[in-house]
Amino acid sequence: MSRARRVVLGVSGGIAAYKAAEVTRGLVKRGAEVQVALTRGARNFVSPLTFAVLSGREVHTEVWGDGSRPAVDHVALADWADILAVAPATAHTLAKLANGLADDFLSTYFLAHHGPVLLAPAMETRMWEHEAVRRNVETLRSRGARIVGPESGPLASGHEGAGRMAEPETIVEQILRLAAGRRDLEGLKLLVTAGPTREPLDPIRFVSNRSSGKMGLALAEAARDRGGRVTLLLGPASLPEPEGLRTRRFATADELHALLLQEFPDCDGLVMAAAVADFIPLARPERMHRDAGPVRVDLEPGRDILASLRPLKRGQTVVAFAAETSDLETRGRRKMEAKGADLIVVNDVGRPGIGFDAEENEVLLLARDGTRETVARAPKREIADRIWDAFRSVRDQSSRFSASTIHLSDSQPK
Repeated sequence: MSRARRVVLGVSGGIAAYKAAEVTRGLVKRGAEVQVALTRGARNFVSPLTFAVLSGREVHTEVWGDGSRPAVDHVALADWADILAVAPATAHTLAKLANGLADDFLSTYFLAHHGPVLLAPAMETRMWEHEAVRRNVETLRSRGARIVGPESGPLASGHEGAGRMAEPETIVEQILRLAAGRRDLEGLKLLVTAGPTREPLDPIRFVSNRSSGKMGLALAEAARDRGGRVTLLLGPASLPEPEGLRTRRFATADELHALLLQEFPDCDGLVMAAAVADFIPLARPERMHRDAGPVRVDLEPGRDILASLRPLKRGQTVVAFAAETSDLETRGRRKMEAKGADLIVVNDVGRPGIGFDAEENEVLLLARDGTRETVARAPKREIADRIWDAFRSVRDQSSRFSASTIHLSDSQPK
C-alpha cells in the first residue's frame, strides 16, 4: 500500500486565506498529510490554531520558531514533502517566490523545495492584471510551477472580475494529481509543437488543415506533470493555454520555423506534433472577389521544418509525427530517416474516431533502432504518456550508448 501524499500548504495574507482551511480539510479527508505554513499577513485573517486542529500538526510561521522550541529545519521538511502548494498566493508572495526572497518560513522553505509547486493566486483584478504581477507569474510558470486560477467572480472590494481564488475542491484535486505524478522528465527542457498552420490565400482567407491541437496539448500537459520544463508552440487552435508551462503562439509555417530556430538549440527534446502545411499558396495581396469568376490557386511545396533543424541537433531527442492513411510502418520509417528523428508517432487519420479533432487516438511508435510498439485506442492524454515513456526509453538508450562510446574511446592507447 502506498503512503499518504505529503503536502506543505502555504497560506499568505489575503481574504481568501479562510478558504485555505477548506483546502486543508479536503486534503486530510482524501488521506493526505498536511503541514501548514502561514505568512505574517495570513495570521491577520486566520489563526494558526485553526490549521493545527484541521491538520493535526504544528503550524510553521517563522524561520527561527517562536523562541520556546528549536526552529524547524526547512531542508528536512523539503525532504519529507511531495508537493508545495500556496493558496492563496497573494501578489506579494508571488513576487517573493519569483525573485528568491526569503524573509519568512514559507519563502525560505520555497528555496529548499525541489518537488512540484502549485500556486493559487488571489487578489483584486487590477492587481492581477498589473504588469509586475504578470511578469512574476510567468517567471514562476517558466520554472515549472502550476498556476491554478484565479477565477472571475465577486471580490472582497465589492467589484467583480478576475482574481478570485479557485474553489478549494479544485485546488485539492490539482494538488493530489500533481503530487501523484511521475517525475521522470524533471530537469529536461522540452519543446512541444501543437495545432495547425494557416497559410494566407489573400488578406481574408487562408488554407489550413483539420488539426485541433489536442494531441500536442495532451503531450505538453503530460510532460509538465512529469516534471519537464515545457515550452509549447501553439498554432491557431481553439484551445486554452495550459497552466504551468510557457506558451508561444504561431500562425504560419514560417512563424513556427522562426520560433523553432530560437527554441530548439537550447532544448533537451522536441516533440513535433503540429500539423504543418505541406503546400503553401502563393498569396494574393488583394482580396479575391467572387464576381471576378473562377480563380486559380497555385501551391508550392512547403519547407520540411523538422529536417531543416538537423544541423542544429546537438544531443536533443526528436520525436516526429506522421499522419498516414496506408502502409503506416514503411511510410513512417521513411519519414523518420528523412527528418532525422529518433522516434516517430504514426497514426491512421483515415479511420473515424481517432486522430484529427477527436478525443482518442491510436498510434504506432517506431524507433531508429528498429523497435515498434502499437498503442491501442485510448484517450489522448494516455497516448501522450505512452509517447513520453518511449521518449524516455530512447533518450536513456542514447545516453548509455554515448557513455559506452566515451568509455571505449578513453580506454584506447594514446
